[in-house]
Amino acid sequence: MLNTIFMIIFSLGLLVANIICFARKKYLYLFIPCMLFLPGYYGIDFGDTFPILTVTRMMFIVFYIYALVNRRRDFTLTGLQIKSIPKEYLLLGGYFVFRIISNLRYLGTYSEAAKAIFIIIFEQLLFLIAFYMLAPTKDEIDKLLIILVRVATVFFVIGIFESVTFVRPFDALYTVGKEVINEHYVRLGLLRATTTFGMPGLYANMCVLILPIIIYVYNMYHKKRYLASIWLCILALIHTGSRADYFYLPIILGLYVLFLLKEKGKLILFIRNTAIIVVTLFLFIGTNCAGNPYFRYFYIGTGKSILNEVGFDFDLNEGAPEGIDGYGANDKAASSIQGGTGSRKVQLTSIGYTLQQSPLFGFGAGALDRKELKCYFAGEWRPYPAIDVGIVEAVTYEGILGLIGVTLAIVSMFLLARSNKDRLILGIVYLLTTLNTVNMYAFLFLFIVLFMNDYERRTSL
Repeated sequence: MLNTIFMIIFSLGLLVANIICFARKKYLYLFIPCMLFLPGYYGIDFGDTFPILTVTRMMFIVFYIYALVNRRRDFTLTGLQIKSIPKEYLLLGGYFVFRIISNLRYLGTYSEAAKAIFIIIFEQLLFLIAFYMLAPTKDEIDKLLIILVRVATVFFVIGIFESVTFVRPFDALYTVGKEVINEHYVRLGLLRATTTFGMPGLYANMCVLILPIIIYVYNMYHKKRYLASIWLCILALIHTGSRADYFYLPIILGLYVLFLLKEKGKLILFIRNTAIIVVTLFLFIGTNCAGNPYFRYFYIGTGKSILNEVGFDFDLNEGAPEGIDGYGANDKAASSIQGGTGSRKVQLTSIGYTLQQSPLFGFGAGALDRKELKCYFAGEWRPYPAIDVGIVEAVTYEGILGLIGVTLAIVSMFLLARSNKDRLILGIVYLLTTLNTVNMYAFLFLFIVLFMNDYERRTSL
């Protein structure tokens, strides 16, 4: 009953927000957070033949209408010559060509191929065009980033809350009939946080992808609330139990130190703020460990699991308090592979299998669910229950053509960002996240349109 009430109130509130933001010409500020944070299981299901009409996709339609009505420039191909198109945009065009061609191979075989083409065109290509037509100003982009930070901060709090209490409020938004990824895993006695992202690794990736945006916003306004957001971001990341993402934190720190070496004042401020966040976080964790055996097992066990990934051999079941069934595992089939790194190394072997069987086109979208993907472990080729690496997803689903397409998009993103260190860090962090989960295309294309917007302003001066 409570879930139904929450879903109704949330849906009505979102409907009202859509109307108000559209009428006040502020729809961009609502649409982008919803594009990133609304779950894929929130919408209307028309059966296996058709993609789910998620609430996000409904908002895509409204966003395209909004862009058409409020555009600052038109999109036209009339009289356009290839020589006049910047190489960054040509590379993006190549992304769409290669990915669509790869999926066309299976169009008459699997319904997932048609769904993949639909997503590529509807949620990516049209999104680029609509954003280009809107041509938001720098002030509008900065305001959008502030709103993203605020929304993400709420999700950090909710993620920590659901990890500790096992209460998942966003499960109330599960309105479709078919099964959509929405995992519930216990690790070290607490629930791995997911919020609306369906998998702990994806939620963890959101945390690390938003982190450079928070730092950018803090550097603009120097308000302590954004340092609090960073603090909550790191704590939420810990509660995802995603070990790979833990290692990205020192990498991000190192990138900022590297970029700020020539700016001593900013470097000292950055190091001081980092020290404050780390010290207060350790004090918070230490206090909880001292007062509660369940938190002590979780936080100390998390530290041990990180050390195990770099060569140590701690028993992660040791010290489990009463009622806690040790460390925990995600999947029975996957649990036979020791450690997160071992699991991903095994998945990389599926690339070799794909290149032997179907190198150009892969096995087609949805191959994982059809159990066509095989990895080499336990002395033989076996179907594997998950894909946790972006390059594995690209090659096994779409072959060499799909990999070329994704590579072109990422190269284009870096070329567009090359003159802005904050944008470059965002691009690097996105690339890192593909090492431990599937590609998060919503974030990739958000970054691309932001960098495109910077490029258009820069070249128009």
